[in-house]
Amino acid sequence: MATKSRPGLRRWILGAILCAGLLASAPAATPAPTASPAPPDADLAGKLTRIQNTCFDLYPAKLIQRMSGRPGPVPADVRENPRKQIAYLKTEEKVAKGLFYPSILEDILPAFAAVIRPGMRFLDLGSGDGRIVFMAALLGADASGIEYDSELHRIALEARQRLQDLVDPERAVLLRGDFFKEDMRPYDVFFYYALGSSSEDRLLAKLRGEMGPSALLVLAYPSGPVPGFRKTADYAGVAVFESVRTTPGP
Repeated sequence: MATKSRPGLRRWILGAILCAGLLASAPAATPAPTASPAPPDADLAGKLTRIQNTCFDLYPAKLIQRMSGRPGPVPADVRENPRKQIAYLKTEEKVAKGLFYPSILEDILPAFAAVIRPGMRFLDLGSGDGRIVFMAALLGADASGIEYDSELHRIALEARQRLQDLVDPERAVLLRGDFFKEDMRPYDVFFYYALGSSSEDRLLAKLRGEMGPSALLVLAYPSGPVPGFRKTADYAGVAVFESVRTTPGP
């Protein structure tokens, strides 16, 4: 469920899940090249900061208090700095059907810059506050996101309204619903944050069966091989995968 970036804790949890049985079915693969992310140029960096600050500014006080364990108010320097926002929030939020934790867009950007091209159809699986969708649209994708939780969806809609001079609303489609009911075949690039869904194995199986042969999955912070997928690149833990299913999809 979510936009989400707590790699240390989440990598450990995901590793435990994979070692419990998922890794056994993963095919052997040549290690993917690891790239050293370059910082975005000043113009893009400013836009990403604005997106993140806008989303964070819309979090209700009760949500911030639950995630931070602090009574508030949030210090001004935190509200102006996305990395400080992530440090301020200590725990994931349990939401309908998954977990939510906001991403640092600069950490996701290198993988997106490598795979997203103008006009590509992009889908964020568990789009949370919408920031990943907004970044994909900023890079030229016809971007969509699906979020089940009503509060997060409301935040994303309001953020899109505030950012409409920066992000074309028609290229940043925000859907409220269950991504298990979405047809994955039309999309070129998918984004998913490891452990965002409470039914992750089912989601990966759906992707393997439905995504097109040239489609790519950008998976944030997997701790090991993903059954049915081959890693093609790694950008400091944000990995790009292609499907290696052996039978034709529907």
